[in-house]
Amino acid sequence: MTAGLDVILVVFGTLAGAVAGSFAGVVRARGWRGAARGRSCCEGCHRELRWYELVPVASYAVQSGRCRSCRAPIGRAALWVELLGAAIGAGLFLGVVGLASLPTR
Repeated sequence: MTAGLDVILVVFGTLAGAVAGSFAGVVRARGWRGAARGRSCCEGCHRELRWYELVPVASYAVQSGRCRSCRAPIGRAALWVELLGAAIGAGLFLGVVGLASLPTR
């Protein structure tokens, strides 16, 4: 594979892992059945969150770990679960890229 494609695959794996980690955090907080019910909301003011407030890792950083409306803190566990998911996704895709670059017999 080309180096550019390798980078794209690893970035994709990182993003996919962060999204999976975010979903895992929702399942952890709400339970398996509760994860499929309703939109995410702030635990402080119960305002329904918009899509751009739910972007894994980035929204936490942009909002300084607080709700945009009431400024209630967002638990760091959510951030750590998303970061762990991103690291696992990057690692998996690095493994795929590494395996694809092995010479064939």
